[in-house]
Amino acid sequence: MSSLPTSEPDDDIDRLVALHQQRSATLSTLGSRSDSMASVYSAGEARYGTVPVRGDLQLALQYNYQQSALEVTVKQCRDLAAVDTKRNRSDPYVKAYLLPDRSKSGKRKTKTKKHTLNPIFDETLKFPAVEAELESRTLWVTVWHSDMFGRNDFLGELVLPICRTLFDDPSPHWYTLQERSEIQEESPGHRGDVIVAFKYTPPDGSLGRKGRKTKGRLHITIKEAKNLAPVRANGSADPFCKCYLLPDRKNSKQKTPVAKRTTCPRWSGTLTYENVSLGELRERALELTIWDHSLTSNEFLGGARFNLGSGKQLGKPVDWMDAAGQERALWEQLIERPGYWVEGSVPLRFSMERAVTADK
Repeated sequence: MSSLPTSEPDDDIDRLVALHQQRSATLSTLGSRSDSMASVYSAGEARYGTVPVRGDLQLALQYNYQQSALEVTVKQCRDLAAVDTKRNRSDPYVKAYLLPDRSKSGKRKTKTKKHTLNPIFDETLKFPAVEAELESRTLWVTVWHSDMFGRNDFLGELVLPICRTLFDDPSPHWYTLQERSEIQEESPGHRGDVIVAFKYTPPDGSLGRKGRKTKGRLHITIKEAKNLAPVRANGSADPFCKCYLLPDRKNSKQKTPVAKRTTCPRWSGTLTYENVSLGELRERALELTIWDHSLTSNEFLGGARFNLGSGKQLGKPVDWMDAAGQERALWEQLIERPGYWVEGSVPLRFSMERAVTADK
């Protein structure tokens, strides 16, 4: 199989990866100073349980076939809890996601209505989505009090599985707001899957550029990804995958081509890392990240890291030796079966950081 061609330079992606590393390093310095500071960071200072959940939310749902989008009209709320108990008022707004997409681009919000427990919004939130995929998705709507210092108070939520019967009657319906469910904002969520195949080729005794015997080769085939989060208004994305053989971020970057207008991309060809030994693979990690290609700013769609999950490299703690589950199992198979292809499907991570900042 031929090597994959590269696409245009993407320095903005490298900048984002560096930013992820800086954030992780900042969190690690917190140490035992405490878990509470880390939890505030990850929760985005959203406050739960400060006021009782009560009231109702009125929504109207319909599917726009011309734009291939789910339209959610947020009509109004009634009898919300008062955050300002002295004046018996709140500053509510509504936020919504079409799960499993919890990305920043997947978030929709209404404007904030000041000083009321019965806000009238009359705003339509549009979610690009293929109609055939809607029955596997869930509308997650939360109501918040907007705090001037960013510590927004939770006022209730609605978790509504999408089914075709919802579109039979596009008129508004009232829904009772519920307490916080197991769907938590700081939870990473599922971003789809990537199917990969690996093979380690042992050294054949040939000499390299400097007359030294080569160590071996790592072959990587990124076959396809499934159920990526849509980015475009038509419910699609332009995804490509980027690889690093950690800890080398400077010289190990390789990329697939961009797959146009799809959330289930397929790629062909094989990426190869030359002159790497089997022993080195025990101390290294393969990082795959999938991005939506854009001329302005590429958007992160999900990723995976393959390694032995030891948390250490050469005895020293590192945050990138963190594989678990299928990520770790596939890397173990690679090391145990030199000369043979190993293949598997791996769920994509929401973030490549250990601690994830919630999107407010």
